[in-house]
Amino acid sequence: MKFNITESFGINLNEAWKEEYKRVGQIYARWGALLVIFLFPLSTIPELSIDKPNINLWYLFRYGPSVIVGIVFLLHQKYKFSHELLFEIIAFCLFTSAAYMVDCSDWMTYLISMVTVFITSAVLVILRPFYFVINFIVVFLIQILAHTFFCEAGVLDYFMMKGVNILIVVGIAAFSMAAFRYYIMKNNFMHRVALQEAHFELQERNQSLIKAQKDLRFKSDQISEQNEELKMQKEEILSQRDAMQSQKEFIEKQNRDIIGSIRYAQRIQSAMLPTDDYIKHLLPNSFVMFIPRDIVSGDFYWMAEIDGKKVIAAIDCTGHGVPGAFMSLVGDTNMNQIVLQEKITDPAAILNKLHEGVNSYLKQSQTDNQDGMDASIVVIDEKNKLMNFAGAKNPLVIVNDNKEVEVIKGDKMSIGGKRKIGIEGNFTSHSIDYNPLNTFYIFSDGFQDQFGGPNDKKFMVRSLRKLLQEIADKEMKDQFHILKKRFDDWKHGYSQTDDVLLIGFKLH
Repeated sequence: MKFNITESFGINLNEAWKEEYKRVGQIYARWGALLVIFLFPLSTIPELSIDKPNINLWYLFRYGPSVIVGIVFLLHQKYKFSHELLFEIIAFCLFTSAAYMVDCSDWMTYLISMVTVFITSAVLVILRPFYFVINFIVVFLIQILAHTFFCEAGVLDYFMMKGVNILIVVGIAAFSMAAFRYYIMKNNFMHRVALQEAHFELQERNQSLIKAQKDLRFKSDQISEQNEELKMQKEEILSQRDAMQSQKEFIEKQNRDIIGSIRYAQRIQSAMLPTDDYIKHLLPNSFVMFIPRDIVSGDFYWMAEIDGKKVIAAIDCTGHGVPGAFMSLVGDTNMNQIVLQEKITDPAAILNKLHEGVNSYLKQSQTDNQDGMDASIVVIDEKNKLMNFAGAKNPLVIVNDNKEVEVIKGDKMSIGGKRKIGIEGNFTSHSIDYNPLNTFYIFSDGFQDQFGGPNDKKFMVRSLRKLLQEIADKEMKDQFHILKKRFDDWKHGYSQTDDVLLIGFKLH
């Protein structure tokens, strides 16, 4: 089975060897360069006493390599280029120097010099085998070129000289030894690293086993203690379960009673609101979108006809659920008193009287109660083709037959609170163009404040107005279904934020 160190220990041996090869190669290359720079010139001492035909050429070939290697060594120290390139330059310089013979007849000295360089290279060089092959070829090319140039002989003459065959064998043997040493060094390194990592892994596993054994003993003691505690807790839990079951049944009964009471309150609130038949009688071309957040609502709509004038109101009371429903009863009672009994049909006057009524009902002048309501009221006089609007914070939205939107804003004050009518401001009545081609909308803030959509944001009043603009030319029942679907799609996955009330209508 092949042993994969990378999978077993998380180590890539090839990458580790590259780093080691680079490190060791740098050391050998530096020492080789230093030997060439400082010791190689000493090998020229025996030649100092020999007559030389060209002294300048002799200096160039004997001391030039040391100078070149010295310069390259300094560049290597600064720029940190590959040690293999440094080795190549050293080898080129050494063999070029050795190839030069002062006297072409002194063949034995040449052979000894070349053999010495070969053996020295085999000892000092740490290179991949690919570079050895290149070096071997380049070295003999240098020998042939030097011999043919300086000794005026042919290429075949070089190979016919005595001892060249021995030189080739020594060269091959020297490079083979260096390549074999490279492989031995690489294999030893990999085995050493693998053994070290295996040793560390075994030590870690041994420590883990010892720790696991201690943990098991400790947990065993803990389990024994916990078993005793569990027996005691089981008895206590059984008694608590019985008590909780009794409490659950009591809470469920209370919840059923509360829900029943709220549903009864819903029936009372529904009876307070105008019936569908009455709405169709009063506004044949209309719809009412009414969605309480809870069972009962803080939003309510109110409609009546008095002295030939139709009064339509969309009112948003403080709060929702039961508190909001109580406020809607206060609003409905006051609207009946103001319109049906006192016969007030100006929308601004209705809002002023409604403000006084809420203030009085809740004793807001004597208490800290600040509850109230926002409202939109429209009064339609079909006989005289007149229409008026007043709002407490809430607007009237008009979309004409060209789908142009007009917003009639309400006054920036709510109904209720300690504000005094006449002293701190009255509500304003707006005269509206009586146009049967227009579509009118009044609403609370429940639709536009609903959170949802892809980014959990409010629907926003701008989006609501745009939606009303898009659907204004459709039938009222179709508008209702589109609005309801759009609201449900927007709310999908989220709880309802507030009560929703939206009334749309067209004039006769």
